[in-house]
Amino acid sequence: SLFNSVDNHPLLIQSLASEVSRYRPARGDFNKWRRDHPDFNPIGLPSVNAKTHVLEYALRGLDDKAHQVLRTIAAFRMPASYDTLAALLIGEGKACSDEHVLDNVLTELEDRGLVGWDKRANRYDLHPLVRGVVWSGLGDDARRGVYTSLHAHFEAVPMIDDWHEVNSLEDLTPAIELYNTLVGLGRYDDAGRFFSDKFGEAIFYRLSDCQRLVELLELLFPDGLEQLPRLSSQGQQAFTLNALALGYQYSGQPGRTAALFRRVNTIYLETKNDDYLSISLGNLGGTLQLLGGLCESETAARRALVITREQLNRYHEGSSLNLLGLTLAARGVANESGSALLRALRIDVAQSNHHSEGIDNYFLTQRALWFGDFAGALSFANRAWELAHVHGSERVFIRAARVQGEAALGLNDCATADERLHHALTRARMVNFVEEELAALVALAELRRQQGEVKAAREFLDDVWEGAERGPYPLIHADAWNVLAQVERDEGNQEKAVEAARRAYQLAWCDGPPFAYHWGLEKARGLLRELGAAEPLMPPFEAEKFEAMPEVEIDPEDEFHVGSGEAED
Repeated sequence: SLFNSVDNHPLLIQSLASEVSRYRPARGDFNKWRRDHPDFNPIGLPSVNAKTHVLEYALRGLDDKAHQVLRTIAAFRMPASYDTLAALLIGEGKACSDEHVLDNVLTELEDRGLVGWDKRANRYDLHPLVRGVVWSGLGDDARRGVYTSLHAHFEAVPMIDDWHEVNSLEDLTPAIELYNTLVGLGRYDDAGRFFSDKFGEAIFYRLSDCQRLVELLELLFPDGLEQLPRLSSQGQQAFTLNALALGYQYSGQPGRTAALFRRVNTIYLETKNDDYLSISLGNLGGTLQLLGGLCESETAARRALVITREQLNRYHEGSSLNLLGLTLAARGVANESGSALLRALRIDVAQSNHHSEGIDNYFLTQRALWFGDFAGALSFANRAWELAHVHGSERVFIRAARVQGEAALGLNDCATADERLHHALTRARMVNFVEEELAALVALAELRRQQGEVKAAREFLDDVWEGAERGPYPLIHADAWNVLAQVERDEGNQEKAVEAARRAYQLAWCDGPPFAYHWGLEKARGLLRELGAAEPLMPPFEAEKFEAMPEVEIDPEDEFHVGSGEAED
């Protein structure tokens, strides 16, 4: 049938019905309308083609003013405010002579189902299908004309200069729309600079809206993501690849990230830019740590540390030490991990770098949690939460709240654990910070297990599996299987408990000891031993497959020296 050919899409049905209802020779008579339009025949076409076919006919009854309004809205990246549309479309030589005409056009487009109106915000938007058909129907000159008009408008709109003052995506609307027009006009270099100078930090740090960050940066890759962005400067290309990689990582797609960071490293090696190479190596190491590539992660961290020491760059030394310390802690290496993280803290405290000090405390919390020092973990976590207010990054708040909750759980303070973990979970979901969402879910599942609420524990774990697999996040995934193994054991389900513990064991294996996720592996081993089951056979670590690890002293004897005694505490 006709409706089946377009998957009973309500927008298409409404728009076609509206067109037929306005057909002057026979209002509302579909049979007459169809006889008068013999070329209309979506039946038998592939679904996508059928939808486009129907929509093209639904647009034919519009007058020129309505088409101009649709084209203008189609060029927007975000929903268009009424005031902006009025400024663009009302006046001499424009589509509408006055507000009354514009109102009538918008009303007709809404009645036809072609335009969506958010009455509360007084903004207008198009369904992606409508946007695609409208925009594809324009020639290059027409598109350039629309973008030129929008560019002139948004270039004159005041914008927030300090990203700390941004409180919502709406605050960035003029900047995002101006960026979109620069891309549309083929001014990729200008667009790239505008992104990095004006609003990239606000999206990445203040709002932590990494999915939108990815969508905007992908516009700079008109030749495909496998090619370099269409930017003339290698430095700008590297910056864009790095930002895109971070966007993927913090929106739940770390598996897409490592290859991008390697491309960034190649550019910085070619241009002999060691300053940025150390940063990119750290970013690569952080991604590899999430992905369970613990040997390569440690190698990247040590390479970065060598560079920062050669440059006497204390700020970047602290960042490199944090990554190295966390990777060592994940492997269960006590002294060196403690020395690295405490040295980073000393450097940042000495430099009054409160933002980095907050990050240091977060990493120290995670190490303390793994090593079972829950009182120490809570102290570090509380300091991380306190310092999160200095920088204002949403991700920093989320991380601090989650580790506060895990520390409270370790201290059997269930009420605080519940509140902090739910706080972290809620905020993580609001910005799609998948890594922390999954970690909070696993901790909540363990909390419910300890409280004897097995059904609730399973429900939290059910929300983990897909995201952990898709990421992938093998370390978090291993933790989740270990919690499930204990749930099954507590319920007397021996076979299922063994199966879950073995899955945890396999995920925690990573590159194989000594480059395994120590805590997940030891937990799984203990459970299998308790359940009387054998450990799975796994391939040993093969050193010859990996790059030689640079030698670097983690804690040299200078003003920031920690010493083995303090690192053990």
